[in-house]
Amino acid sequence: MRKISFLMAFLITGYILGIWNFLVLPKYYINFGLKGFLISLIPMLVALFLIYSEAESTKRTRYLIYELFFKISRTPALIFVLIMFLLVILGITTYYSSYSLIYIFGIGPKYVPAIALGTILLSVILLLLAKGKTLEVISVLSVLFVLFAILSAIIVRNQALSAVTAPQAAHYMNNAVSAITSFDQPLSIKGILYMLISVLVSFGLGAGVYYVVGSFTPEELDLRKVLAAVFVLQIILSFAAAFTVAYSLGAAYQGFGKAFHNPNIPAEESMKLYLGFQNLKEYATNSEKSPMDSIEVFYSIPYVLRGNIANADRLVYLLMLSLYFAGLTTIIVLIEMGSQILSEVMQLGRSKSLTLVAFLGLVLSATMVVSDIRTMFVVVPFSVGALIAAVEAYPLLSGELAHNKGIVGGIIALLLLAGIVSLYFTLRAPGTSIKIGALLGLVLFVPVLMNSMLMKTRR
Repeated sequence: MRKISFLMAFLITGYILGIWNFLVLPKYYINFGLKGFLISLIPMLVALFLIYSEAESTKRTRYLIYELFFKISRTPALIFVLIMFLLVILGITTYYSSYSLIYIFGIGPKYVPAIALGTILLSVILLLLAKGKTLEVISVLSVLFVLFAILSAIIVRNQALSAVTAPQAAHYMNNAVSAITSFDQPLSIKGILYMLISVLVSFGLGAGVYYVVGSFTPEELDLRKVLAAVFVLQIILSFAAAFTVAYSLGAAYQGFGKAFHNPNIPAEESMKLYLGFQNLKEYATNSEKSPMDSIEVFYSIPYVLRGNIANADRLVYLLMLSLYFAGLTTIIVLIEMGSQILSEVMQLGRSKSLTLVAFLGLVLSATMVVSDIRTMFVVVPFSVGALIAAVEAYPLLSGELAHNKGIVGGIIALLLLAGIVSLYFTLRAPGTSIKIGALLGLVLFVPVLMNSMLMKTRR
């Protein structure tokens, strides 16, 4: 039983610890410090409660996810909302994970679809070869990622401390690093809202994953102990990612300064570096900038570092590989869980359902090479993610599952409120692509209108 607890803890950790922990969450740890971290514990605990409740519902009843939604909550249409949201998250995760490798291979963004194809194929091959050992494979990869992320944070810190010698760069780096453990950082209502939504998105709610996890969890396994371990690992690795980014920012600041004062660098190149520097500075100081706008700022770091400080390649490789493996563990879980959901809904074999989920995820990630389409898809989880998490939790209100009906109802109400507010801000944001992304998020709820038809069909 200890072995299965260990494996389940790392499976869930591997799923939760993904690209958002590198691209978005460090921004709020740096901007808000420990006050922000303590506030972030609220959505973390809410998410863990929902994760436990969802996994426990299928663990206790021994229903598969589609059976639970059809027989218990009488809402089979909701499963299609979860599948579509899962595919969107799979596409986004595949794109941004694959994008990190262009800095390692030294190639352009146009090759991201090819890298995405390789990433998807690697994930599918690992799952097909695993057969009945899927849990072990995912858990081993998650353990490797955890070790790699912690090691990366330590090495990046040591590299940055030895490389960053310019006074101004050291000042920026020390400010970013000390901010993470400070109680003096100012808070803002809008920034806190963005942080809360980002934390919820990072826990992977809304994709139906935890219902599937519960369906194969042994009855004697105590999920509370597993999730307690996940909670601790989440905090450790989130801080590791935040410090990794903070030290990398300091090195990036020095890289910009050195390049800007180098007469051999053309003015156009210096201006690009200057803009990259300003984006990084705003990332570390402006909490109210939308998380959608902050995601790609992370990729300015390798651009500013390379050729401008000693040992830059080591920093770049460590940072980008950490991001890639964080994404890979999430991708593998999404494909496996998505295929299980799809096989239940469409009565497909495992190989066919794996192939279909992987193909759809690949198509979505490939289309994201176009910047407007990429913006549109990235907006979806940040605009309607809380609403879809509320939809996912709705079956827990059913009579057979409602052991904590009051608490679940209160959480769903809070998620609906947070979702409506975030949707409001998104629709008011400038940019047609952002507004279209919010509307696309609303389109995911269309299957709900067909619920009565699906009920009649199943009868």
